[in-house]
Amino acid sequence: MLFGACSDWSAEKPSTGATATGAGDSAPSTDGASSLNTSTTGLPSPTTVSAPVGPVAPLTGRPITDSAMLSKVALVVKVSNDTGARPQTGLNDADIIFEAWGAGPTRFATVWHSTDADFVGPIRSCREQDVNLVGGFNRAVFACSGGNPGNIALLRASDLLLIKEGQGPGWELDPTRNRPHKTHANTALLRSNAGPDRSGPAQQFRYRAEGQASTAGLPISGFNLQIQQVLAQWRYDTASGTYLRSQDHAPHVLADGKQVSTENVVVMWLDYVPSRIDSRSPAGNSTGTNAAMVFTGGRLIGGTWSRSNRLDPFVLTDTEGAPILLTPGRTFVELPNSGKGIIKGKDTFTPVV
Repeated sequence: MLFGACSDWSAEKPSTGATATGAGDSAPSTDGASSLNTSTTGLPSPTTVSAPVGPVAPLTGRPITDSAMLSKVALVVKVSNDTGARPQTGLNDADIIFEAWGAGPTRFATVWHSTDADFVGPIRSCREQDVNLVGGFNRAVFACSGGNPGNIALLRASDLLLIKEGQGPGWELDPTRNRPHKTHANTALLRSNAGPDRSGPAQQFRYRAEGQASTAGLPISGFNLQIQQVLAQWRYDTASGTYLRSQDHAPHVLADGKQVSTENVVVMWLDYVPSRIDSRSPAGNSTGTNAAMVFTGGRLIGGTWSRSNRLDPFVLTDTEGAPILLTPGRTFVELPNSGKGIIKGKDTFTPVV
């Protein structure tokens, strides 16, 4: 059973005729995975999928030739998703991106390790939930424009190395933008703020071997997700082997004219509560376990995410408890509201067959 982790969702075949004819398709009104037939009857038996052999980049699973890269410190940069912040720069170069609830529109926590960007942004403030969310990257450098004094205090008390706008090298201002969307940065220079006592991150997810197709789960074109005030729409592009993102019925295009893309999209439901620092700001619980949907190689695998504490990597398992293997490459992690925490209003997830 594919959706055992989401037992409140039915498994009826869609009657809406939803297709993936365009990244700007409007989302059907169904909620959750109710538009998917989750039966595996008639599907070919899965073949053995091997994990990579040899050293790989810990946040992408891609083979590496220089083992010195493994000691490179991870960097987290908070990037705005306000309408005034678009188009953003640099998102397609990040290894991992988390999209979480903010105080209004969603906000991105971009994670950098295997590559860097000369100019990424617009960079915005930190939130309480960041401390736990990115705790599994081994004492990463954390860059933001600033934040509520209480949130700043939490970050300073954590094992993250907080670098605010103007502190150390790497910060740049975009002269074509107004506050609060002017702040950008060079990721390699931001990382240089780290001292020799910090080292590289542990592997975050599990990956298939390079070039090996996924046989798990069900073939599917993508999905629509109403996450807080943003409609995120993902469609698999067979030609490039990536998922292309649209936002609010239009392609999510960056400042360089390229659409946001990624090899994997992971949807991990969180229980959101009001922040202890500012009750107007949500804080998602990113420890414990909850439902997950993994989109990789044009297929959907249902299961759960789990981690026992903030220092652990996220573990993705299918409904049989086996690890879910991602395509080597970048991963975009959507963090919608489960509606089971203090903050109600479950985000609407609609698969597109």
